[in-house]
Amino acid sequence: MPVFVAASDRRFGDAALAGCARAPSVTARYDGIAPLVSALGELERLGLAFVVVAEPDGGSIDIHALRDLRIDFPQVVVFALLGECDERTAMRLQTVGVHGVLVAPFSEVDLPAEFAAVAPNAPRFKRHPDLMRRGQARLDFLIPSDLTYVVGINHEVSLLLREFGFPPRDTRVNIPLACDEAITNAIVHGNGSDPARRVNVQIYVSHSRFRMRVRDEGGGFDVEALEDPRAGDNVLRSGGRGVFLMRRIMDSVEYRDGGREVVLEKRNPLAPGTGEGGGGGESSAS
Repeated sequence: MPVFVAASDRRFGDAALAGCARAPSVTARYDGIAPLVSALGELERLGLAFVVVAEPDGGSIDIHALRDLRIDFPQVVVFALLGECDERTAMRLQTVGVHGVLVAPFSEVDLPAEFAAVAPNAPRFKRHPDLMRRGQARLDFLIPSDLTYVVGINHEVSLLLREFGFPPRDTRVNIPLACDEAITNAIVHGNGSDPARRVNVQIYVSHSRFRMRVRDEGGGFDVEALEDPRAGDNVLRSGGRGVFLMRRIMDSVEYRDGGREVVLEKRNPLAPGTGEGGGGGESSAS
């Protein structure tokens, strides 16, 4: 099966693969994820394929291009070979859909073995196509200010969205990415990563709507003071993009109680009609 390498620094990419205990035969190399996405779009047919993103620093990966790759080509499995990567960036890459984040040194990395382990082998129960139209789901988490919990919550969110019939791009990438931003902001900016402070995450899902409320124990912030990251010199700043990203992905993003609480909502575009049907879920997650 094809293996593609995307590396903005080709010398680093070649060195990273050469430094692995075992490396696969490479089908093609590209100078970044965006050129790879364009090239894959020209192919008449693409089955299961692997992409290795090689960068000296995980923070330099083009998240928007990576999001496009995961949405447009769900059959592609992505691994990252990184010279260095902080915990928050690693969590975000996993949220966008990177299957494995591998950090130097690479001397014990066996990429063919990593690829072989991807194929699912667990038995599945048969899904009833009408069941979720008749139900609602609610989850309530009280987690410590620890970023490792974010991927776990997104795992549960993604499973629920899929079962309730949301489109794949929302199930795999968009909504989990917005959830990642909301919970990470609560942990890092709201609670200051203080382990004594906790974050409350409430989730409601039905066949027509997803809603999540995230509340931290911090001092809040002035939402109106946030600047558009697309304007002027803000384009060059690394911070301040989370709120903009959430608002771009979700139908509604509402801050309450001086910024200590954020409520995100997304309608299911595949659900027939617009009525929720069964208003009990509204009060439990509002």
